[in-house]
Amino acid sequence: MSIATTYAEALYEAARDSDVVGDVATQLGELRQAVSDVPELARLLGDPDVDTATKKRTLGALTEGATPLVANFMQVLLDRGRADLIEPIGREFDARVAHEQGRLRVVVRTAIPMPDDLTRDVIGRLERNAGGPIDVETVVDPSIVGGVVIETETARVDASVRQRLDAMKLSMARASVHDAVAAE
Repeated sequence: MSIATTYAEALYEAARDSDVVGDVATQLGELRQAVSDVPELARLLGDPDVDTATKKRTLGALTEGATPLVANFMQVLLDRGRADLIEPIGREFDARVAHEQGRLRVVVRTAIPMPDDLTRDVIGRLERNAGGPIDVETVVDPSIVGGVVIETETARVDASVRQRLDAMKLSMARASVHDAVAAE
């Protein structure tokens, strides 16, 4: 179990016990978005040369109006030098919520952002195949070159250009010159 999973699990249990899972999920999502949208914030939180008091003031301002659980949780992360784990903790928290609600979590990876209409079409097809609502996280990953990779907790469909190129490379590496000449 990763550190992020351990923190997410603890946060989920506390949120469930306080009956604020939905609020915590929303507020944690907003914090993740802020860290993602503002690179300076991510750098500040992850910089060991920035004193904890400065980080606490910054996160205190960001969590103003949040549930006490979220505000306190962020302070604990700072105290333990784990503020840089907001993103993976948030992903793990969302996965736990989805699991408890019986929803399938799906990650759709593409080389470039998908247009909204294509995203809706893909989600619709995935929901029909899953037989119910799903949680979709779209990720832009230029390393796949093109195509799409769809992942759940238990399955992976790789229809990426990167996968095809790797398969061709492997195939060429295994083929001998003699076999290639004989094929002509």
